Amino acid sequence: MAKSDVSSWESVTSYVSSYPDQDRSDGVSACDVEVMVGEDDDHDWYIRTQDDAGGSDDAGEDTYPDRDEAVEAAEALAVSETDADEDEDAAAYLRRRTEEACGETDAAGEWCVYWSSACAEDEGPRSRYATREQAEAAADLHSADLHDAQPGQLLCGYEVRQLVQGEWVALDGE
Repeated sequence: MAKSDVSSWESVTSYVSSYPDQDRSDGVSACDVEVMVGEDDDHDWYIRTQDDAGGSDDAGEDTYPDRDEAVEAAEALAVSETDADEDEDAAAYLRRRTEEACGETDAAGEWCVYWSSACAEDEGPRSRYATREQAEAAADLHSADLHDAQPGQLLCGYEVRQLVQGEWVALDGE
């Protein structure tokens, strides 16, 4: 028999896997990878991985004589493969990375997270940063929080702007 002959899989642990993503300011996204154990008709145990991002099975074809050894191997795989800190899922991992990329605000910074609104009543800079990368990371965090609180199409949002000759200027292409 083979791993492909296992008909029932049980999730026993998970880990976070990161991958390139050009749509994020830091170029990295992540997903939670489920690690499962399963038994074939010959009573051999296997492990496999599955995720929602379309990744392939990261577990090998090794067999284990019993469930306990398969679970131990699954847990070891999760520890060795994770990109996150202990007890972080993909969302927490990505948020931490983005928060770290923001760094400290800079009251004299030439880059800002700018609140843009269709009504234009409360538009303006919200926080300033020394670098564009920091401002982009901060804008990502603000935008994520806004969309969590207000799902759907919005007429307002956060963007990155640069201070040019005393005026906050939108970046090219925005």
